Amino acid sequence: MRQIEKIKSDLQTISEPLEMAGYLDGIQASAGLYCLENYPDEVIIENGKVEAITVYGMCHYLESEVLEK
Repeated sequence: MRQIEKIKSDLQTISEPLEMAGYLDGIQASAGLYCLENYPDEVIIENGKVEAITVYGMCHYLESEVLEK
């Protein structure tokens, strides 16, 4: 399963705004870590901290396979 499919499925179960905000923040953080390891050119780092990722970086993350735990 790709990340985008998992995210779409997870979003259907969220009913509270705070829960949605936390989930969206988590996506951004996960995408940043994924890109830092796999697509470092798509990461914007300031003061040693990941500040943002590019749209292309987010696309790479969304197309990636969900890792099995």
